[in-house]
Amino acid sequence: MLAGKSVSGVPLVPQSNIASSRNHEGIERQDRVWAVAAATSPPEMDSSMNRNILAALVAFFFTANCASAGQAEGAKTGAWSGVIVNGLCTPDEAFAEAPKCTVSAPGAPLALYDDTIRQVYALDPQDQASGHLGDSVTVSGILDGNTIHGAVVKPFAAVGLNVGQKAPAFSARDQFGGEQTLDSLKGAKGTVLLFYRSADWCPYCKGQLIQLQAARARFEKQGIKLAGVSYDSVDILKFFAGRRKIEFPLLSDPDSQIIRAYQVLNSEAVGPNQGMARPGYFFIDTNGIIREKFFEAKYRERLTGNDVLAKLFPELGEDVSDTVEAPHLQLSVGQSDRVGVPGNLVTLTTEIKLPPDVHVYAPGTKGYKPIKLVIDALPDFELRQANYPRAKILFLLAIKEKVPVFEGTFQIRQELKVNSTAAYSSALGADGKSVAIHGQLEYQACDSKICFLPASVPITWNLQVVPLDRQRAPDDIRHK
Repeated sequence: MLAGKSVSGVPLVPQSNIASSRNHEGIERQDRVWAVAAATSPPEMDSSMNRNILAALVAFFFTANCASAGQAEGAKTGAWSGVIVNGLCTPDEAFAEAPKCTVSAPGAPLALYDDTIRQVYALDPQDQASGHLGDSVTVSGILDGNTIHGAVVKPFAAVGLNVGQKAPAFSARDQFGGEQTLDSLKGAKGTVLLFYRSADWCPYCKGQLIQLQAARARFEKQGIKLAGVSYDSVDILKFFAGRRKIEFPLLSDPDSQIIRAYQVLNSEAVGPNQGMARPGYFFIDTNGIIREKFFEAKYRERLTGNDVLAKLFPELGEDVSDTVEAPHLQLSVGQSDRVGVPGNLVTLTTEIKLPPDVHVYAPGTKGYKPIKLVIDALPDFELRQANYPRAKILFLLAIKEKVPVFEGTFQIRQELKVNSTAAYSSALGADGKSVAIHGQLEYQACDSKICFLPASVPITWNLQVVPLDRQRAPDDIRHK
């Protein structure tokens, strides 16, 4: 039927004009009931027929209101996590990380993209989402239909048990069929436990497991054993581990008992994904105490094994490094990984070794040229803020002034994220691509008597980006 036309002489109102909020639905429907009744009662209709029509319409109204009340009762109170996006963004666009999704559009509302179930939810009210476009958040409220009412928006909450807590004991089978416990996984200095979504359908997880295997020898050299935990079956783990030569234990937790015990269950997952974990690492010492944990807000962002090792043991330096000629200091550059996959967080480093009695000024020092690591623009990478060490306060006797400086040997660390969009992943092809990352180290070295001329030293890192592993397990062993 077309809006504006009529049936039996009754004008039809355009659908957009009769849409209303659930709170006022009953009153508005009742007004329409009496209006329609009046419109359908010609003067010649007798009063008994009028009463019958009115009774039927009232009965219809009562039934509709009951159905509406049933819908309201089906509303769900809870919390949902994801990314605040432009309300014009579709779930497919949000999944593909389309740029339009995190760009403000005039008049467009903000919405939550739940990256677990790939659903976009409207938010009511909008005020708390304001200023969070593109941020990872947790939204609590009442989900009614496709809208979260009373939406309270908070930054993505920390996942899992807290540092300092006792790690729960467990027993689980690995990909080889052996029984593993927290004690059997204990190294001389502890255990790194990786929770991940799936070694079957999650390509980012598979990339992370492959990189962890590549870093295994470095962990074991430091007295740390590795293990992974997922809700995958032993058969899925055996298939993946055999295909990609994963030798450290992958534990099967099909009932999500370990996942729940460590408080990393993704409670929003449904269907075949129900029971999966939120991805991240725990470092557990030999006394069974959680000493560190590393969880990212966005599931596509993954720390490599070498990155975790560098965070646990900063004194080790990077796995790969090169020296660069520079005036008045020794400079070497390194990176956590030479090979990455979409979504990886890779750390670039510059290590500076200054001669005795020589210093450089720390960032933020006014009136001097501070040291600064500058990375050239990279369209396919997201640069994080560079991390500088704590500065030392130096008293310059000649000018009787205190200034923050760096002396001796120190590092500047720059983390970057490899593009994880579907378009970028597809463009990698079968062999991937080599990326040259260019930058400069700017500084002015000084000793107790003189400041040397400012210098700018060019630096280059090379990263090979390889495609994600998208091969699935055989149909008969996949999650159903």
